[in-house]
Amino acid sequence: MTQRVLLIVRKLNIGGIQRVTINLANVLHRAGHDVHVLVLKGGDELLPQPGVTLHYEDFDKAFRRTGAGLAYDLVTRGLLKPVLPGSGFVWRGHYGGRYLARFVEQLERTHGPVDRIIARGQGAFETIWPWRDPRFWQVTVSWPGEYGGRLKGFYLRRLYDGKRVVCNTPNVRKQLEKQLEHHHVSPSHWATIGNPCDIEAIRAMAEDTPDDLPTRPYVVHVCRLSRVKRQDFLIRAYLKSGIEEDLVIVGDGPLRESVEQLIDELGVRDRVHLIGSRTNPYPWMKHARLFVLSSMSEAFGIVLAESMICGTPCVAVDAPGGIRNVLINDQRRLIVENTIDGLAEGIREGLKRPPALEKDPELIERYRDTRIMQQFLELPTT
Repeated sequence: MTQRVLLIVRKLNIGGIQRVTINLANVLHRAGHDVHVLVLKGGDELLPQPGVTLHYEDFDKAFRRTGAGLAYDLVTRGLLKPVLPGSGFVWRGHYGGRYLARFVEQLERTHGPVDRIIARGQGAFETIWPWRDPRFWQVTVSWPGEYGGRLKGFYLRRLYDGKRVVCNTPNVRKQLEKQLEHHHVSPSHWATIGNPCDIEAIRAMAEDTPDDLPTRPYVVHVCRLSRVKRQDFLIRAYLKSGIEEDLVIVGDGPLRESVEQLIDELGVRDRVHLIGSRTNPYPWMKHARLFVLSSMSEAFGIVLAESMICGTPCVAVDAPGGIRNVLINDQRRLIVENTIDGLAEGIREGLKRPPALEKDPELIERYRDTRIMQQFLELPTT
């Protein structure tokens, strides 16, 4: 039976949350469901297939356009946020939840009843946290971080208490459950569902041959340039590994300038290539000898699954999150000590004795989009 599904995401820029949201929208559409994607903060770098309906609604801007909304925004920003750091989402959510309720009512008047609603990423459900509906599930895709004190508990209660929560790896769920229990926060429902991958589409896109593909052998890193992804740690481990292959970094982000400076300071611009963000990173994955992940924490690490789909094995540091849920079986031996020396040794080992991915199809079949879609469609909505 076909369903009408609303997916909610903060932005549609290049990133793991956005790519996975689009993957789910596309597979639902191909299966004959009526799919709508609500984008709360704009962006069009990643778009779904034709037939998926996009809605752009910035609830913050809409509220500030009213006189009362502008005054409310000024008061909460000027008085409450300085007293309660990190509380901005609490005050925005009070009207964001109402705006979402109106949006869903309008959507149903135009298109008919909505069967299920799925928000992905903390940025999305911070915007609409007060809204409650049995059809609504929120997908947690980030590492929960430190337990924190009473203020952290106050925030977590707004985001999770009485909510229906999906975690994208068993490890993230385990840690989030412990953190919420510490603060006496109780979701009403739990589920664990991995990230969907369109395996055939990824492999087809990997066959592209961009003009700037390296001609020399290389290892690759595809990630946002940020503190959590630790490109400085990566570059130092790569140099310590002593391998002959180049290092190609695909991505962009707030630390672009500092990464460029480090490459220049170390005098390795002829070996470390920072090529920027690409909507199709898969050719760089396919042609690399090894994928390297250096993140401080990683709830899932969709790039690990995508690299293995492209036929390229992965090495990753043993960081908190879901890495051990994704890299299983023979791939697990390339989860290495979370140090520069450990990653350097892992790079050497991955090139010397790479896992035979072709002998373990379940490594990637676990994340086939049709499988993941079915798990979402079976979530209870009553």
